[in-house]
Amino acid sequence: MLKSSRMCLSSCYICWISSATLCLFFIIFHSLNSSSYVMGRNTNRSMHFDCSSIIGNAKDVAKNDLENFGQVLGDVLTGVGFAYLTNHGFDLKKVDKVYEVSKAFFELPNETKNKMRKPPGATSFHGYAGPGDETLNAISPNVANELRQFYDVTGHKESNDESLFPSEIPGFKKAIDEFRIESVNLADKLLRCIALYLGLSEEELVKRHTHMRDRNVPTQTVIRSSMYSPLKTMPQVQIGNDSVDIRCGEHCDWHTISLLFQDLIGGLDIRTISGNWIEATPIKNSIILISGDLLEIYSGGRLPATPHRVRILDDNMLTNKPRQSLVFAPSPDGFENVEPLLPIPGELKGKPRSIYGPRSYSKVNAHEWVHKRHSAAATY
Repeated sequence: MLKSSRMCLSSCYICWISSATLCLFFIIFHSLNSSSYVMGRNTNRSMHFDCSSIIGNAKDVAKNDLENFGQVLGDVLTGVGFAYLTNHGFDLKKVDKVYEVSKAFFELPNETKNKMRKPPGATSFHGYAGPGDETLNAISPNVANELRQFYDVTGHKESNDESLFPSEIPGFKKAIDEFRIESVNLADKLLRCIALYLGLSEEELVKRHTHMRDRNVPTQTVIRSSMYSPLKTMPQVQIGNDSVDIRCGEHCDWHTISLLFQDLIGGLDIRTISGNWIEATPIKNSIILISGDLLEIYSGGRLPATPHRVRILDDNMLTNKPRQSLVFAPSPDGFENVEPLLPIPGELKGKPRSIYGPRSYSKVNAHEWVHKRHSAAATY
């Protein structure tokens, strides 16, 4: 009787172990599958970074904390291409205020908004652009209609000139200026983290972006506030994967890095290093860090620029509500020449880069590169 009971218990134990193993296998498989699933929702927690260890003024954060944070962040930027930043200490009320003044501006009549329209001929890229005024789609530049409106604040002279901001919206420039202060502090810390990850001195990237602290230094850095109008206001829009209409075309950012703030409406897709597109599902109070063309060059290809887009989704929320986003994208100072700061890995030597940015890792001029991309994208 005792022997029979032991055999029964042993059988149950083996059965439990087998079930647990099978369950564990399913969880691991599902986790791996969800992180690489083409157009799957992003639920991979490894892309979420708690920034509490680097909160505070950039120069007050201990180098050891910057190194530790940079090591993990750099590994993800190398392997995935973007990261969610949480517990970052950024005053998000500054973001909300920019959303508020921007929405008020975007809802003005077209004739009023067009007074602030970007000038033709690429003389300046500061100002307003409406739906169809810019085409970022690097694959089919003559096909997609990019349905968004945005206001760019760029250039050291333009961004300091009160007359180049809409007088109809009180506090517009002030909101941008206060948002910039927060953005500069975070970008400063991230550039230090990335430099340390690459084995460079802590100041190596920061010293090439001195305009962030000195507004008199020429720069191509941009703050872009965008609004994507509700689809119900655009009955002619074609919805679907094969549509010729898109919110924002597939592209890589032209700058060093981008800090992207998005509301909870959704629609942003990011292409990972593996080549799969995933939805960058909005996470409340988070900031998305994206690598740009110039960081890819600085890093000798170790930190690839990240393709992204905003698709039109057949979704009730997107149909009835506008989507807003805000970007701070620092570029190097003025006419800084951008070239690899460390040797290019052997497997990348002689290999052409993607269609999104410079064709090689050879030296480019920051001013010329950004202006070239602005000019190519502008349709006004």
